[in-house]
Amino acid sequence: MKTADLKRAAPWTMPAALAVATLALALTATGCRPECVDAYDCRADNGQPPAGERWVCRDEKCDTAPIDEEVPETDAGTDAGTQVDAGTDAGTDAGTDAGTDPCATATYDAKLGTLQLQTGFRVAEAPALPADVEAVTSTPGPTYSLYAVRGTTGKDSALYSLGTWPDLQPTTTKLYDVVTTADRSAAADVYSSGFLSHDGQRLFAGYTTQAQGAPGSIVAYDIATPGDSTYVSAPKNYTAAAFSSDATTALLVNGGGVGSASGGLGVYALVTSAKPFTATKVATLPANAGASGYTAVANNGITVLGYAATPDYVNQVHAVAPSKVAQAISSGTPVDLGAQPKFDVGSNFSGVTAFGDGVALNRGDFNSSFQFIATDVSRYALTIGINDVAISSGVPVLIYADQCTSVNLLSSLGPDLLVGLKDKNGRRLVRIQQAP
Repeated sequence: MKTADLKRAAPWTMPAALAVATLALALTATGCRPECVDAYDCRADNGQPPAGERWVCRDEKCDTAPIDEEVPETDAGTDAGTQVDAGTDAGTDAGTDAGTDPCATATYDAKLGTLQLQTGFRVAEAPALPADVEAVTSTPGPTYSLYAVRGTTGKDSALYSLGTWPDLQPTTTKLYDVVTTADRSAAADVYSSGFLSHDGQRLFAGYTTQAQGAPGSIVAYDIATPGDSTYVSAPKNYTAAAFSSDATTALLVNGGGVGSASGGLGVYALVTSAKPFTATKVATLPANAGASGYTAVANNGITVLGYAATPDYVNQVHAVAPSKVAQAISSGTPVDLGAQPKFDVGSNFSGVTAFGDGVALNRGDFNSSFQFIATDVSRYALTIGINDVAISSGVPVLIYADQCTSVNLLSSLGPDLLVGLKDKNGRRLVRIQQAP
């Protein structure tokens, strides 16, 4: 799996023959990372090749070859069991056989690279980001402390402090392992889920394993009292986001269950305001849901829940009013997600996160090589109407002029959007604000 991926499909419920096609689902849950999946990864990580040579990705390792030599490269589509947080790092290799590389000659903005900022938004700080960061989250403002899931293999995934925004000072001292001791020492591969959430007291990150049924766990790390940290069973955990209403705080988990709650793919609540934690199912997925999907909670409490729809496993998301989620948690009667307002995205997408009173989606689709070719990052404003949640049409925030700069991480900072970018100039975390 690639660190730069946003999400790749994890076909928990599909036959193996469909595994590659389900890259449209885009699973955050994987950890077996190759060094590369295409030549762009090699250029981004290693810079320009020697004169007369070009980068190639062979057997998931970076190598060089003469420009005029035909070299079969690793097929990115074979990484079916691994994450996208989303294949968005597809890159553009057109023209390399002729000795030209569009990404080598493109014009790069110091912050946005080749991405184009749209009217109504502005760029703020853009500190550098370590190469092994999979996910980030921040504490409530006005002073923002940032935390990250970092690791180069699934089993070494751990929680780290990144310091205070925007003067990040990443530490090499881990706070807590994401993976239990038993699973770190077991033979089965471990796949990091690629999410990180903060409920005001704890950090939450998850993983699954290669064992039958994709068992896994979510770590609940208590920032103030690390000794109170714990792991909670969570098979097939895919994405998660913190939710709060009145005196209730919970982690919404999109997957196969959490703690004592089970019942197939759906959205579950780990109620962390209860002592000890309790769990319940809060949303059932529509009949055409072939696999789980994305989870986000906007600043106004509106929850966005998703799944991958059959037969093509294209991501879908619906908006749920905070009162309905709170009622489902307290009553134990799950919401019918298919009956809730649905986003009209108009394409596939490979990442969802809160952006003020709304969410941002990284839109695009997979090409014939199962690489995610992104088109734009768009914001969808959400409001609570008279009868239900109202979803505004998407407003482009960033447009991809090419694939030379990729979005490999989405998060939020208070009311603002954090976009993790990668290109030939390295990785950075860019803050995007709505213009006054």
